[in-house]
Amino acid sequence: MSASLRINYNITPDLSIQYWGQPFLASGKYSEFKKITDGRADNYTDRFNFFTGNELAYNSSAGQYQVFDQSGKPLYSFDQPDFNVKEFLSNMVVRWEYMPGSVLYLVWSQTRNHSISNGNFNFQNDLTSLFDNKPYHVFLLKMSFRLGR
Repeated sequence: MSASLRINYNITPDLSIQYWGQPFLASGKYSEFKKITDGRADNYTDRFNFFTGNELAYNSSAGQYQVFDQSGKPLYSFDQPDFNVKEFLSNMVVRWEYMPGSVLYLVWSQTRNHSISNGNFNFQNDLTSLFDNKPYHVFLLKMSFRLGR
């Protein structure tokens, strides 16, 4: 879920404030893991098989899935792929044309992001906890001056 919010406010013809903000929330929860048996098979369902109960086990203390062969020997492991990502980007620009053709810009940019690996999506909780994270701020000042007439 995401949205882009934009506000432009002209205080005078020479002075304006522009704001842009974008909250972003996403989550993914994986299930029904498969193994490739014939990746080039013509029929899609012939390309893979689902792991059976004795071929795949989840180790919650390590946060990993372990894959076993038919004899119970471990083959490989992979991290738990579930995710929950929260991000907020925003910019505010104050633009002042102090002389015709000469402009001063003051920019404030803020980023907040957080991710965890639980895969649970809760709109209200995710949006609220997004603003609990410490933001990263950037301030910029740009000045342009027109020479001549």
